Amino acid sequence: MSGFSAFLKKELRETRKTWRLWVLPGVLVFLGLTVPIMTAATPAILKATARSQPGVVIEFPPPTSRDAYNDFLSNLAQLALLAVIIAGAAMIASERRAGTVVFVLTKPLTRAGFVCAKAVSNVVLLLAATAIGAVLCVAGTAALFDTRHIGAFLAAVVVWLVLAVMVTFLMLLLSAWFNGQAQAAGVGIGVYVGLLALTGFPLLREHSPAGLMAANDAFLRGRDAALAWPLVTTIALAALCLAGAIWVFRRKEL
Repeated sequence: MSGFSAFLKKELRETRKTWRLWVLPGVLVFLGLTVPIMTAATPAILKATARSQPGVVIEFPPPTSRDAYNDFLSNLAQLALLAVIIAGAAMIASERRAGTVVFVLTKPLTRAGFVCAKAVSNVVLLLAATAIGAVLCVAGTAALFDTRHIGAFLAAVVVWLVLAVMVTFLMLLLSAWFNGQAQAAGVGIGVYVGLLALTGFPLLREHSPAGLMAANDAFLRGRDAALAWPLVTTIALAALCLAGAIWVFRRKEL
């Protein structure tokens, strides 16, 4: 068994026993379970609020399956991406701080193999958690509303996954670069805020990963979304971040 495959199995096995299992998977499962319920309950909550304040009238259209899916996708672009950033900041920085990386690299495992195993294990966790959260959201929405828009919703989730993989590899690079987990997380959050800001500029949005953050509504309303350039730039940045993480980690003193 090669050092890479052995270390990858170790990473996947440890995921089930550490806090990583409860960060991103916990967020996505929570969203999948609660978003359809909260979408359905929102009108009743608003009406109760209005009754408690005489003279206040709140008109709210009946929620639909599109609203539930849009709420879930909005949370993916916000809460879930922040969970990816926070969890990803520890990928390499935490092992360097604990000193375990030195022990691991005395085995037949190269530094490039170490980084790639971290990347693969975190992408596997991301894919599994997203699939579970999306399935729970579809099941809850179908039970409370209807079965429309499922295909568009799943397509939007796949597009978000491309963005989330890029963010995962970005955090891998930052975790290899900085000595502290907090520093990596801080820079990652700064990049996230920058992407949000780019969504307000059409030309930049249509040629950067920010375009993937703004595509949810277009999918659910059946409108064409200009995703070619955002997908190309996001995939290219993901590859550059992974290559950069390997390059930086090879040159880091442990």
